Amino acid sequence: MFARFQIRAREVVKRKRDFQAEYRRRVERALAKGLSKAQARGHRRATEAKVASTRAQRELDDAKLQMGLRFLRKEKSFTKAAKEAHVSPERLRTIAIEKGIVEKRGRRWVIKHDLPRRVLIFTNAQEKQITVGDFSEASLIGKHMSAISWSLRTNDFRGMRPFAGKFVTDIAGNTYPLETRKNVLYRLSHAGGSSFEQIYRIVV
Repeated sequence: MFARFQIRAREVVKRKRDFQAEYRRRVERALAKGLSKAQARGHRRATEAKVASTRAQRELDDAKLQMGLRFLRKEKSFTKAAKEAHVSPERLRTIAIEKGIVEKRGRRWVIKHDLPRRVLIFTNAQEKQITVGDFSEASLIGKHMSAISWSLRTNDFRGMRPFAGKFVTDIAGNTYPLETRKNVLYRLSHAGGSSFEQIYRIVV
């Protein structure tokens, strides 16, 4: 009895799945329900309804979404961005369109500038996380944090001069001066907090 069970178990292990046949059956079932082929594949278009039972339509993990958006801003390509985020281009594009993160400019999809961003800032002798209202504010903070990193690494603080007296405003209307004092920057950098890249995210 036990020997027969072992033989059957080995037969089950050896049996290969016919993925092409499974795919065809899935598409046929979806078409019979009035769904499109794209919906059946799990990569529906942004204008098509969600299919709750389709695994690929579940909410995209925020870390993967943010990574995809980061590369989309650099590469201007959903295909390249999706590859870096380890998701399909169709899924990344659909979610980005649905959430209103991107807009079409010519033939390319680009990230909207007027979206709130969560950023890390050195201000008033403190490290803070704030949410600013658009890309220009976030970009200024990013350049400031990059200049701090370069100044600390080279011990040359001339790069901090352009930021003296400048400030940013968060979405609640609070203003934050950009920290430029050498001793304060050394203290904050040695506190062992998060980096700008780790905190930066588009708030959706």
